[in-house]
Amino acid sequence: MNARLCLLATAVAQGLSFSAVADDSDIERLIVTGDFKSESIQELSASASLFSDAEIATRDAKYLDELLNQAANVNFTAGASRGRFVQIRGVGLRSQFVDPINPSVGMIIDGINYSGLGGAAMLFDVDQVEIYRGPQGTRFGADALAGMIHMESADPTLEPSLKVKLGMGTYNSWDAGIAAGTGFGEKSSVHASFYQNKSDGYMSNAYLEREDTQGIDERVARIKLHSQLSEHWRAEFVAHMMDIDNGYDAFTLNNSRTSVADEPGRDTQDSSAFGLSNIYTGFEFADIEFNLTALDADLLYSYDEDWVCNDPLQPALCKAGLHPWGYSSTDSYQRDRQDGSAEVRFNGKGGNWVAGAYYQSRDVDLLRQYTWNEGDFTSHYDSENLALYGQIETPISDKTRLVTGIRIERNEGDYNDVYGVTESVEDTMVGGKIALEYQVVPRTMIYTSLSRGYKAGGINAEAIAKANDEGLSQDAQFFLNHRTFDPEYLWNAEFGVKGKSADQRLNLRITAFYMYRDNIQLKAWKTQGQQFAGYYDNGSSGENYGLEIEGEYALSPRLTLGGSLGLLESEIDGFVSADGTDKSGRAQAQAPKYQYAVNARFDITDALFVNLALEGKDQYYFSNSHDARSPSVNLLNATVGYQADLWSVNFWVRNALDEDTYTRGFRFGNNPVNEYATQNYVQYGEPRVAGVSLNFEL
Repeated sequence: MNARLCLLATAVAQGLSFSAVADDSDIERLIVTGDFKSESIQELSASASLFSDAEIATRDAKYLDELLNQAANVNFTAGASRGRFVQIRGVGLRSQFVDPINPSVGMIIDGINYSGLGGAAMLFDVDQVEIYRGPQGTRFGADALAGMIHMESADPTLEPSLKVKLGMGTYNSWDAGIAAGTGFGEKSSVHASFYQNKSDGYMSNAYLEREDTQGIDERVARIKLHSQLSEHWRAEFVAHMMDIDNGYDAFTLNNSRTSVADEPGRDTQDSSAFGLSNIYTGFEFADIEFNLTALDADLLYSYDEDWVCNDPLQPALCKAGLHPWGYSSTDSYQRDRQDGSAEVRFNGKGGNWVAGAYYQSRDVDLLRQYTWNEGDFTSHYDSENLALYGQIETPISDKTRLVTGIRIERNEGDYNDVYGVTESVEDTMVGGKIALEYQVVPRTMIYTSLSRGYKAGGINAEAIAKANDEGLSQDAQFFLNHRTFDPEYLWNAEFGVKGKSADQRLNLRITAFYMYRDNIQLKAWKTQGQQFAGYYDNGSSGENYGLEIEGEYALSPRLTLGGSLGLLESEIDGFVSADGTDKSGRAQAQAPKYQYAVNARFDITDALFVNLALEGKDQYYFSNSHDARSPSVNLLNATVGYQADLWSVNFWVRNALDEDTYTRGFRFGNNPVNEYATQNYVQYGEPRVAGVSLNFEL
């Protein structure tokens, strides 16, 4: 199959290489900034997707998960109020409970590392979202085994600017944002924004007679300050404040959107962060960049574990809770996370080399309050990462360039908890990239690359804690044998074609890839009655390979088409679940065999437009430890908009046909009425939602 994919990509390269010269304005030039330098996405020797602020506004996407279905081979899962766990090419985490996690897909916002804090991905005043597929071992290291999401908010300018957004929609939703900037003096500028988003959410609670127990209440404030302090010294400062207070009431015994939980949970994040960059350009051999970041986040994730009420005055609604075998319990996880990082980077004057050193510390304190535990469970995990990296671009001929990069990273983690358990992990990991780029003609480039990513090992804190739980204590030795797990390495080979058609109306990017996961880290679950515990284990290996196609085509001056297609095959090798089932040969979780998105924008007049979008994905497994699946789905979205000089209004609808979608799934017994028979339970995704947004920009 890989050979056929490469032949297809080569044929496309030949088709794009016919010489012609035309106006370059038909298709917008797409610039990515998340790698070591700013460059056209057509020149990047990696597979990536880019979404501009205009695309975000057309879709009225307020949060990252409302955008991800547009990217090839990118999936997400919730298990929370938002789809904040992302998978790229079938690789990525799906949840977090007790365990301190090492993300597989990183997230950088304005240079600050928010990996593992997906709730921060709000999109107001974000200029663009970049999604890098495949390991980013040289640039981002241990947080980017499968890929990286890079978000950049609007930069300050010397000219005054103002942006205002007002929106309202179904489910009693509304949002409002304001962003403004200006220059002061001749060499300094500032840009600030504030945004609030509220919604009742898509669940109703019949017992509490509320519509907002799965509600959204999010606020974010950002400020950027840029200053040219001298001829060669530039300083850039950014600060974020986020206040997320969402509800969590997602699961029901009958898999409906009507809950009867008497103690619905919460999903909150109260965080502040800053970044400071100093760039000095006065040396002849290189520019020097010194970056500092700090982040402090208080997180709460809680839920009603039995999903039902226990009120004898409501016997019909509370039937399961009042059953003789019924139970009532809640689970709550409060985290205090503090991150700090420092980086020094040397950038060659010709833009052809970079070298640097990076240090990051992360301290996480956990307080778990669980009905079945005797007393509170507390733990502390602190980790440190120190990395050295470098990358050089070497011209081989006037059309061929060799890119070579390496990153050596040392990770150390120390864990202790209230039970007196102490564990440490120490790993030295090496990643990097070798890429050969060939410019067929000025408009068309082909590349082949081999990259290696890595993900640090870790500690199964939940497994250790569960060894003391009632109901699972007989499996204490099993959990103690799984106290830690080892690092995972990912080898990624790609062959890509990127180019424009002769008439400049078509941009096309095609990538064929093969990934080998060595010592693959997999999440598994061990259950006993209504008690269960999650843990990470290492399988022997895994394979993920496929094809990614993305592009834009100006069919006429008024009709533009765009879209993506992702094809993916995945397999687990050498992994046995806790119940003794050999999962070898089965597809990996969250890895649909195909994903697609098609967009058509028709400009009826210079001001009035219609945008239709169709997106879908194949069925996929929810987990590596059981065989419950999400079904295939096809969704229709539409926008009608009017754009004047300074303002615009969009009428939008997502999931117009109101298809059922699922963002999380489990398989276990939780219903006493049917004697706790094992069954599938799902969390619903976004139903049909519609609204209007008014935007003013000066």
